[in-house]
Amino acid sequence: MIAVLEVTLPVFGLVLCGWIATARRMLPEQTVDGLNAFVYWFALPAMLFRIAGLRPINEMFEPRFALGFILAGLSGFVLTLVLARRGLLGGRAHSMAQSAALALNAAHGNIGYLGIALIGQIGESMLPTVALAIICDNFVLIALTVLILESQRERTSGGSVAVTALRGIVVSPLLGSILAGVLVSLTGQTLPAVVDSFTRLLAGAAGPCALFAIGASLGNRRLVLDREIASLIGIKLLWVPIVAAGVFLVVGADPRTTAMGIVCAALPAASNGFIIAQRYGMKTESIGASILGGTAISVITISLVIWASGLR
Repeated sequence: MIAVLEVTLPVFGLVLCGWIATARRMLPEQTVDGLNAFVYWFALPAMLFRIAGLRPINEMFEPRFALGFILAGLSGFVLTLVLARRGLLGGRAHSMAQSAALALNAAHGNIGYLGIALIGQIGESMLPTVALAIICDNFVLIALTVLILESQRERTSGGSVAVTALRGIVVSPLLGSILAGVLVSLTGQTLPAVVDSFTRLLAGAAGPCALFAIGASLGNRRLVLDREIASLIGIKLLWVPIVAAGVFLVVGADPRTTAMGIVCAALPAASNGFIIAQRYGMKTESIGASILGGTAISVITISLVIWASGLR
C-alpha cells in the first residue's frame, strides 16, 4: 500500500495546491480560466496526439476494454437517470433534461485531466488505453447526454439534435488530437523534428498543469453533502467501477486491461458534466458539490483500487 500512496499522493498533492491557490485567493479568477484553456486546448491535445501517434495502432484499440468500459459507464448513466426521474436520487423527481445532466455527472470520469496524469505515474505504456477510454466517453456518454438535452428543447427537430450532438464530439480538442494521432500512426511516418519537439514541450506541461487546474477549478466551490450529492458520488466511485470489474470478468479481458479499466472507471466526476449542464441551463449545485466531494474522497478510493488491482 505504501508503494501505491507514493504514486497517488503526489498526484493529488498537485490538485491540493491548485485548490489552495484559489481558496486563498492567490490566483485571480481569470487566471484559472486561462490555465484551464491552456490545458484543454494545447497541453492535453499535444500529449494525446503523441500517445496515439507514436505507437502502433493496435496498442490502443482493445475491443474488450472498449466494450467493458462503455457498459460500465452506461450502467451508471441509466441508473442515475432512472433514480432522478423517479425522485429516488435526492427525494424529488427531476425533469428528463436535469436527470440527464445528473446522469452524466455520475458516469463520466475525469479521465482527460486526472486519469492521464495518474496512469502516467504508474506506467506510460498504459496511456493508450486511457486514450481509448476518452474516445468511449465522448462517443457514448457525452453524445447521449447532448442528444437528450437537445431533444428536450422546444421546437428542436431530430436532425438538429443529431447534428448538435455530432458537432459537440467533433470539436472536442481531446478527441480530435487522438484521431489526428491515429492518422499519423496509420501512415507509419515519423514526426518531423520541429513537430516532435514542439508537441513534446507542450505534452510535458499537460500532467502538472491539468492537476493544478482541477484543484484551482474546485477552489471556489462549497463542500456540502446531502442525499443527492452522496448518491452521485457513490454511483461514480463505487457502482461504476464495480460494474466495470464484473463486465471485464465476463468478457474475458486480460488482467492488465481489467485493472486499467477499473481504475479509469473509479475516477471522480469530470468538470465536463458541470460545463454541459450550465450551458443548457440546468441546476448545477449538486453537480458542482459532487465533483468537489468526489475528488476529495477519491484520494482514498483510487488508492484502494490501484492497490487491489495490483497496479504499481
